[in-house]
Amino acid sequence: MTTTAVPPTAAAADDVLKQVRAILPTLSSNVDQAEADRRLPASSARAMIDAGLARVLAPRRFGGYELPLTTWLDLVREISAVDASHGWCASLLVHHPHYVAQFPEAAQKEVWANGPDVAIATAIAPVIAVTEADGGYRLSGRTAWASGVNHADWSIVAGMLPGTHPPEHTFFLVPASDYTVEQTWDTVGMRGTGSDTIVVEDTFVPTARALKLSDIREGKAPGGELHAPSYYRTPWVTYAPATFAAPILGAAQGALDRYLNSTARRASAQGGRVADFAGGQFKLAQAASNLDAAELLIRRALELSGSGAEISLELRARCTRDYSRAAQLVLASVDLLMGMSGSSGFAVDQSIQRVWRDLHLAASHVSLSPEQNFQHWGRTRLGLERPSGLAMY
Repeated sequence: MTTTAVPPTAAAADDVLKQVRAILPTLSSNVDQAEADRRLPASSARAMIDAGLARVLAPRRFGGYELPLTTWLDLVREISAVDASHGWCASLLVHHPHYVAQFPEAAQKEVWANGPDVAIATAIAPVIAVTEADGGYRLSGRTAWASGVNHADWSIVAGMLPGTHPPEHTFFLVPASDYTVEQTWDTVGMRGTGSDTIVVEDTFVPTARALKLSDIREGKAPGGELHAPSYYRTPWVTYAPATFAAPILGAAQGALDRYLNSTARRASAQGGRVADFAGGQFKLAQAASNLDAAELLIRRALELSGSGAEISLELRARCTRDYSRAAQLVLASVDLLMGMSGSSGFAVDQSIQRVWRDLHLAASHVSLSPEQNFQHWGRTRLGLERPSGLAMY
């Protein structure tokens, strides 16, 4: 499939959505292989890149589409309804160019020198050792949980920048030729994400490929000024958790649709139709309304993030709170569906058990932590200071 650049309009969003829907059969046929291999098959990654996912939030200057943040949500929901692992990696393909667009201009030119269809992975825990060097930095260390790294052209790793007081959490862009990948990802859920370990050994990174977390947190990163959309200059927490909230929402919505379709013709052990049970009807309504509420919360946060409005600390706290609440609502829904599926739902050939496993792992991502994000909202509304140990706020 060949993708050609189109203007960033509603028509462009519709075009990408059509291309995504066209590849869903390919992705669906690869779900079992992804689970077994613990990474996406190359054909899945290629199909998603060819469908234009890496262009959605990439700058027009480099061939991107600069589509709204809510388009990201819509596309990821479609893919995640087929498989959560594919949807997770799709979300990263869409979102990580948004990060690159906030690095200095020289870094953007380097990443997109040959066009916008570039896959980028991240592992942003600040665990890499960083030392100063002439014109930049040298990096060494191992950083795990880099989802999609096996099909990435570049990765963003992180460490504490020396020479600042105190040292600052900083992101570094590294081409795939300058690191190795170790397959360390072996989990009960989200197996197909290939969230393996990046290893850098005395790797040189020029200054232009470094970006301080404090700059991206405040929406004041140097590269963001180069492009028109305001979402390159908006506080980090208003959009970053959507990377993980969107795929779990889509996966649960897909599970609900499959359950409704199968239950319409399913017979009960006592005779009659399962669809006639009032208790089941009640729980289905609960599950569906939970997912609708979760979608509204995610969509509101993304609309705010992309609005160009001044976003106060209180609104930032609301966004993180709402992403966590959305994840809770999604888990409640998938638990209801799993419970209604009975013992047969745990069979290996039943998709509901995979969704159930996947989403319980996915919702444990630190950016969706209800304890952390709910507490932060409470502190903010009570007029208390931001916790100094949590740099993301």
